[in-house]
Amino acid sequence: MTTVLVVDDEPTIRELVVEVLRLEGYAAVGAADGRAALAAMEEAAPDLVLMDVMMPGLDGRAAYLAMRARPAGVAIPVVLMSAAADPARLPAGVAAFLPKPFDLEQLLGLVARLLPDGAGRPD
Repeated sequence: MTTVLVVDDEPTIRELVVEVLRLEGYAAVGAADGRAALAAMEEAAPDLVLMDVMMPGLDGRAAYLAMRARPAGVAIPVVLMSAAADPARLPAGVAAFLPKPFDLEQLLGLVARLLPDGAGRPD
């Protein structure tokens, strides 16, 4: 089953996105900040990461760069999300930028586009 790691310091957003992804047939794991995301990446081996940019401590940009520095994180597509960040100032190699607020159709369309052939979805 395809695993999506959802990283957001706002519990309501994180829990909603995790639940919607599970209902769509994905395995979804949540993390509250960049440090938790790095630990979850090692444990869950996600196929895709959806990560907020603006988080306390290790923010989304720094967590993205730390993921890319690890062998397990080099090939994982990462979507950065933010209401305030300038997409032009995101690190190179980010798979996509998702502006907040977003609707669930937009989110699910992006996830389906970035994962191979709807991997992990029920037949």
